[in-house]
Amino acid sequence: MVDEGLLAPFLGALQACVSVLLTMCYGVAARRLQLIHEATINDMAGLGVKLFLPALIVVNLGQQLHLGTAMHYLPVLLWSGTYTAASIGLAHLVSRVFTLPQWVTPACSFNNTTSLPLLLMQSLQSVGSLKLILRDDENVTDAIERAQSYFLVCAVVSKTIAYVVGPKMLQDDEDQDSVIGRAEERHHPPTILEDDEQLSEQTSLLPQRAQKARQVVRGRLQHWTRWLGSFFPHRVKQELMAPFGSPFADVAILCAILGAILGLVPALHRAFFFRDEQGGIFNAWLTTSVRNIGRLFTTLQVFIVGCKLGVTFEKMAAEGNLYRIPVKAITTIFLVRLVVWPALSISLIYGLARHTSLLGHDPILWTGRAGKGIGAGEDGHCQNIDGKNGHASKWPSLTHVTQIMYGLSPFVCFTITGALKASEAVLNERD
Repeated sequence: MVDEGLLAPFLGALQACVSVLLTMCYGVAARRLQLIHEATINDMAGLGVKLFLPALIVVNLGQQLHLGTAMHYLPVLLWSGTYTAASIGLAHLVSRVFTLPQWVTPACSFNNTTSLPLLLMQSLQSVGSLKLILRDDENVTDAIERAQSYFLVCAVVSKTIAYVVGPKMLQDDEDQDSVIGRAEERHHPPTILEDDEQLSEQTSLLPQRAQKARQVVRGRLQHWTRWLGSFFPHRVKQELMAPFGSPFADVAILCAILGAILGLVPALHRAFFFRDEQGGIFNAWLTTSVRNIGRLFTTLQVFIVGCKLGVTFEKMAAEGNLYRIPVKAITTIFLVRLVVWPALSISLIYGLARHTSLLGHDPILWTGRAGKGIGAGEDGHCQNIDGKNGHASKWPSLTHVTQIMYGLSPFVCFTITGALKASEAVLNERD
C-alpha cells in the first residue's frame, strides 16, 4: 500500500474527515454544556443560510467564473443534473426492490449539506492531500477556491431539483398538503426546531425598509416569471416555478445568477475582483467585506449542525423516543451514497478524463466530479420531519438516520482517496 502511494493520501483524507466530525462534535458539546441557547442556535442557522451562504456564492462564483473558465462549468452543470436524476432513479429502484420507507429515496438521492464538503476541502488543504493534483505553477489556496465554486454550483442545481421532485417522493395516501409540508422541512437547511418559537423559515433578517424593497423586487420578478410561465402548459409551469417557492432556493438561484453576471461581464469582473491598481475599484472594500461574511458559513454551519444534534439528543431523552434503528434503510443509504455511486463516479470520470476532452484539463474539476459522494448521506437537518405536525410516530427513524450517517462520515475518506488517485493517474498519463 505504501509502495503504490495510497497510504499518504488515505491518511490525509481520513484526518480531514475526522477534523470535520470533531468540529460537529464541538457543537454537540457546546450545547450539552449549555454554552449556547436553542434560540441562538436557530438564529445562527438562519444567518448562515440566508446571509453567509448567499455571500459565499456571489463572491466565490463571481471570482472563479469568467470568460476564460466559463466552459469549465458546463460539465459541472450537466454532471450535477445527470447525477441527481440517476440517483433518484437508482434510489427509487432499490427502495421498491427492498420495500424500504419512502424517505429512503430522497435520502439516497440528495445531498442535503453544503457546508460539509466545503469544510472538508479546507481540511484537505491543511493536510496537503491536494498537492497530488496541482499543476507546478498553482498554489493550494487557488485550487480550493475553484473547487468550492464547483461544489456551490452543484449544491444550487441539486437543491433546485430537490425542491421540484422531493415533495412527490414523500407523498402517500395521507393528506397531500401536510405531506408536502413535511417534505419541505426535510429539504430545507436547518433552521427552526421549536413549535413555540416566534422565528420561522419565513422570518426575515432584514430591517423593515429593506424588507419592503425586497418585496418590490420579488413582486416584479414574480410578475415576469408568471408572464414567461404563461407560455407553458400549467403542469410544466408548476414544475419550473417550484424552486422559487422556497426561501433557500430562490435566494441561492438569484445569488448564483448575480455571481455569474459579475464574473462573465469583463468590466464588472475587473471592478469587483481585480486589484486596485488593475481597476478593481470595489475589491478592497466591498468585495472583501462580502467575502469575509461568506467565509463564516462553512465552519459555523457545521458547528451549528452539531449544536442542533445536541438539541435533538435532549428532546429524544426527554420524550423517551427510543426507536428501533432502521438497519436495512441505513445500510441501503450507506451503500448507495458512499460505495456504489463513488465507485461508478470515479470510474466514469476517470474514463472521460483519460480518453476524451469533455471534462477539460482541470484536475480539480475531475476530482470534484469523481468524488461527488463527498458529504453524501449527511443530512444537515436535525429534527424529525413531522415532529411539528403530530405524525412523529410515522417518521421515527429520520433523526436516527442523521446521527448514524454523521457517525459514518469518515468513510468518505475512501471516496476522496479514490478520486485523488484517479485524477493523479490521468495527469501522469497526459504528461
